[in-house]
Amino acid sequence: MTCIRALALGVVVPTLLVLAAASPVEAQGLGGRLDDPTGRAPTQRHVDPFSSDASSGGAVPAPPSYDGDDSDEASDGSGVAQHHLADRLRALDATWASLGALGVNYTNSVLGLVLGAGQVVIGGVLLEVGGGWEVMAPFFFVTGGVQIVRTILVDFVLRPNPQPIAIEYATMRAGTHAQQLARVRFGEEQLASIAEQSMILRFVDSGINVAGAAALVGAYLGLRNGSAPFEPVELIFFIGPAISTVVAVINLFNPTSAERRWDAYREMRDRQEREVATLDVEPVLTADPRGGGYVGLRGTF
Repeated sequence: MTCIRALALGVVVPTLLVLAAASPVEAQGLGGRLDDPTGRAPTQRHVDPFSSDASSGGAVPAPPSYDGDDSDEASDGSGVAQHHLADRLRALDATWASLGALGVNYTNSVLGLVLGAGQVVIGGVLLEVGGGWEVMAPFFFVTGGVQIVRTILVDFVLRPNPQPIAIEYATMRAGTHAQQLARVRFGEEQLASIAEQSMILRFVDSGINVAGAAALVGAYLGLRNGSAPFEPVELIFFIGPAISTVVAVINLFNPTSAERRWDAYREMRDRQEREVATLDVEPVLTADPRGGGYVGLRGTF
C-alpha cells in the first residue's frame, strides 16, 4: 500500500508542475480566442493608442523639423531685415511717446501776449504823464514789442505740435511686415519734419532775443544822447540785455529734444545700412547619407 501511494505521488506531482508551467501560455491563447468562439479566425490585436506601438513600425515619429530661413531678412523685397525693423520700431515708439507728452502750452503764450501788451500800455501812460517819466517809455515799448513779436512767431507760428502726430503713429497697425514698414516710414518722415521745424524755431528764437537786447541798449543810449558823462550805476540797465544775449547764445547751440532724437535715430539707421552692406562669406559643406554632397560659399550682406 505504501508503495502504491509513493508511486501515485511520483506521477501526480510532476504532472501538476508541468500543467502549472503551461497554464499562462494556454491562458494567453484562450484569451486571444475570446473574439472568435471557434478559434479558427485570426484575432485582431488590440494596441494602446498612447503606446509606442501605435505608430507604424512601433517607433515614435520624430517631430517635424523646421526648414525655414533663419536669416530674418524681409521677404517682400523691402531691403530691411526684420531685426533691424524691430530696432527702428522700438526707437520710434520711445521717441513719439516722449514727444507726444510735451504738446504745446498755449497758456504761457497767452500770458506772454498779455505781458507784452501791458508793457506797451505802461510806456504810453508814461508818455502821457510826463514829469520826467517819459524817458522810461522807450524801454517799455521795446520790451513789450519784443515780447509780442516773439510770442506770435515762436509760440503760435513756428512751434511744432507733435501730439497729433504721436497719436496717429500710436494707432497705426503693425501686425504684418508691410504694416511695420509703413509705420516706420511714417515715423521717420514726421520725426525729420519735427526736427527741422524745431531747428528753425531755435534760430528764430535766439535771433529775436539778441535783437531785443540790442534794441534795449540802443533805446537807452538814445535817451542819454551823450549829453551826460557815463556813470557806473548805469550798468544796471545793461544787465537785462546781457542776460538775454547769453541765454540766446546758449539756446542757439543747444539742440532741442526732437533734434537730438532724430540725430540718434539717423545714426542707428546708417549703422544698420552699413551692417547690411558688409559681405560676410563662409564655406558651406554638406553631405548626403545616400551619397554625394555639396560644397560652396554662403555670404551674409
